[in-house]
Amino acid sequence: MPKDLKAMYKTIMDDHFTPQMEVSFIDGDNRQTLFYEKVSWVIDGVNKGLRYGENPGQEAALYRLVNGNLALGDAQTITPGKYLVSDIELLQSGKHPGKTNLTDADMKTFAIENGLNNVVSKPADMGGNRIDELGGAANGVVVATKALLEHLPRLKQLPQFKNMIIPKPSKMEVLIQGFGAVGAHVARIFHDYDPENSPIIKGISDVDGYLLNSDGLPWKELFDMWKEFGAVTQKYFHDQIMHKDLPELKHMVFSNSSNNLLTESAFCLVPASPVSNYLDVNALTNPSMTTDRMGTWRIIVEGANTYSPNPAKKAERRRMERHVYRDKGVLIATDYLVNSGGVIYAAHERIVPTPGHLLIPKDILGNPNAIEGWLEKNRDDFANLAEIRRKAAVEKLETVIRRNMEELIDGLCKDADSLPCEIAERISVQRIASKEKSRTARDIMEEAPTIGVDKSVTDAAQLIVDAHVPIVNVVSEKGKLIGIVTSWDITKAMASKLPMDSPLTKIMTADVITSSPDATIIDCIRKLENHEISAMPIVDQDKVVGIISGDILARRTLFRLLQTMT
Repeated sequence: MPKDLKAMYKTIMDDHFTPQMEVSFIDGDNRQTLFYEKVSWVIDGVNKGLRYGENPGQEAALYRLVNGNLALGDAQTITPGKYLVSDIELLQSGKHPGKTNLTDADMKTFAIENGLNNVVSKPADMGGNRIDELGGAANGVVVATKALLEHLPRLKQLPQFKNMIIPKPSKMEVLIQGFGAVGAHVARIFHDYDPENSPIIKGISDVDGYLLNSDGLPWKELFDMWKEFGAVTQKYFHDQIMHKDLPELKHMVFSNSSNNLLTESAFCLVPASPVSNYLDVNALTNPSMTTDRMGTWRIIVEGANTYSPNPAKKAERRRMERHVYRDKGVLIATDYLVNSGGVIYAAHERIVPTPGHLLIPKDILGNPNAIEGWLEKNRDDFANLAEIRRKAAVEKLETVIRRNMEELIDGLCKDADSLPCEIAERISVQRIASKEKSRTARDIMEEAPTIGVDKSVTDAAQLIVDAHVPIVNVVSEKGKLIGIVTSWDITKAMASKLPMDSPLTKIMTADVITSSPDATIIDCIRKLENHEISAMPIVDQDKVVGIISGDILARRTLFRLLQTMT
């Protein structure tokens, strides 16, 4: 599949198909359908960019960059020219397609050419934070685990948890599957968050194997090794266990079978390996471990991206949770309630905007040398801005993740028949529904093409075709809206044999139904229904600023809600 997707991406970007296409990959009885839509970002004179998903118009499949990694979240919807997607390695894994090879230097180049407000995940010297170094997702895992320890006693009202013994934070044993970008930072942040109550990191795994020590692993030494070498388990075994006779190494265990870490027991398992299927009842799905061989745990706090909207995958997930949660009494904190820390960090580059005096002056845009000098002059201000954003993100992360865990426990206690994944979905639906109520036309409107009143019917028809829109807005010389022309107007003109070079005033509707950018989505829907129209301009001070249509509402509001519920 990854190879096929990479080839498909190249085919799409080489202009070998129409802007939108549905592609199915078939392997025996298995079928996966992806919906592609080409969008354009002009980078070094080249159009690049692609979005895709498992459903048409899937807003959740519009990916942003977070320090070179594609990430989900509701900070912004992708807009051509506002976000950079380049050389994507399309690896379908749960709800994330993969990663890119973009670095801070790439993002800096884009900022130099386009300005700071057109870059997500800004470089450190431009007021951004190195989310990979801060461990945004890992921070979410740690906060979630701490919050769960506080709320777990309430679960004892459920039969599978009535005999659960909850350890003190400093006595809690943790296994980390995947000692990498998330897992390694989980070990570090557990200590930094509360040094006196940091848990025992009992075991870790990576691509080379796993290490286990019931007395606790030397997380700091392993973290430093990871920063330098990447994979650490085999190297630590070779350099320390094999060649040194130290008392603290007597209980150290190494195995070159990474997945067998999941046969070991601890109070908490943190799946942080880049695999979507770490546990299943059936070995046919190729999980890291089957539930009949899993160790004894009490909580699983997911640091990896395990969610998939695919119905077959969701069925597998429910089957696994029925066995693990109901039968074995293991609470599972679902990934998207836990590891959104990276997205929260990135979102704060928008929530805490760059002040005007720190926006790159227009007269030096595109001039790297001049911008480097300007950055140096403002270095302290940018450092202060980055710290303000970091602190705001940390505070927000703490609030959001703790609330997620409290609501997860609440939901499970109130509905003993529900699974953790089902409660997590309800929480997501409630959040989305709540957000939709407060969203306005400004949040979802799309660009509205305009045409001068002196143009012809042919000109309007060509604009409708080129812009892929149902209506065009007719404006005066000063840009004031004076009418609209729809595709239906043009169809009627052709049917009545009206010459196509006729002026637009012959077919346009002058009495235009409009809405304002601050109108709520509900108000927009009511107006479309009451006037029995499919689209309308969004107007601010007589100027057209966007368009709302039934299709836009379906894709950006209703579909988003229904997708989460299915």
